[in-house]
Amino acid sequence: MVEKDLLKALGPLAPLYSDPEVLEIMVDAPERVLVERSGQLEEAGVRFESPEALRGVIEATLALGDVRLAPGQTVGEARLPGAARMLAVLPPTAPQGPCLVLRKLHPATLTWEEVIERGAITREALELLRGALRAHASILIAGAAGSGKTTVANLLAQDIPPQERVLVVEEVHELQIQHPRAVFLEAAGPDKPTMTDLLSAAARMRPDWMVIGELYGPEAMRAFDVASRGHSVITTTYANSAEDALGRLEAMCLMANLGLGLGEIRALIASAIQVVTFQQRMPDGRRKVMQIVEVRGLENERYVLQPLFRYEAEKGVLEPTGARPAWEGLVHG
Repeated sequence: MVEKDLLKALGPLAPLYSDPEVLEIMVDAPERVLVERSGQLEEAGVRFESPEALRGVIEATLALGDVRLAPGQTVGEARLPGAARMLAVLPPTAPQGPCLVLRKLHPATLTWEEVIERGAITREALELLRGALRAHASILIAGAAGSGKTTVANLLAQDIPPQERVLVVEEVHELQIQHPRAVFLEAAGPDKPTMTDLLSAAARMRPDWMVIGELYGPEAMRAFDVASRGHSVITTTYANSAEDALGRLEAMCLMANLGLGLGEIRALIASAIQVVTFQQRMPDGRRKVMQIVEVRGLENERYVLQPLFRYEAEKGVLEPTGARPAWEGLVHG
């Protein structure tokens, strides 16, 4: 019944939502509807009769997520039944008329075998990451928007042994982790807890692993403080390379304004994160892991990075560098 209600509320968008190949729906204007399919944007061939009809769909769909726009409110966001989120903007904030973005949350239906078949990662690189999990090495998954970070985070978290306790902490709930001992925390509710608040709470809930939604700002400081104290972490962030990811983390930590110098922040990050992966969406829409790098500490206040896998563009293959990670052979106990 819940799915039926959502499809009814979506009106002309319902067939697009039901299409398993469609990951995101964007309505820029009543006559312009786009979808993302196989990593590419394309015209959906759907239109609304009028701005009023589009606004009606927005209000009906938001209501399913218990969101009702107050008079004068022009931006609304809701988590919807069926693992999706919608963001809508109304005039006058949207001067060309109502618009919306509906994003299906990444269901954990993809398997590693399918990811390998699509060429996103090699079996050898996956086994290296699984070895990092067994050794409780903390992993940062970096990449641009749409590069598949959430998919990799979901799958890695599901590889955590079932007897271990997993605390999942997110600003907005998106991770669809299927794990028998996963506990989900979201920065929502009348008291409006911050991500920093949630990370502090999660650290006291006896986690074996903490899976942290995408890092954007000063909460990174608390995340790495938690990780440096012995909690194993999987998290994601926006970046253009593995090296760029570390620089962005430094900027986030500086936002916390705790009076620490750059050297102290680098020492914290280097003690908290042992593995950085970087992935990218290629021009043809395919997602690929481009780098896997081990963080081996600091030397003269600079990160010591050991490349483990590197994408060779001429061959179109993610290849091992031949270096062996420090965690190899270690098993957390």
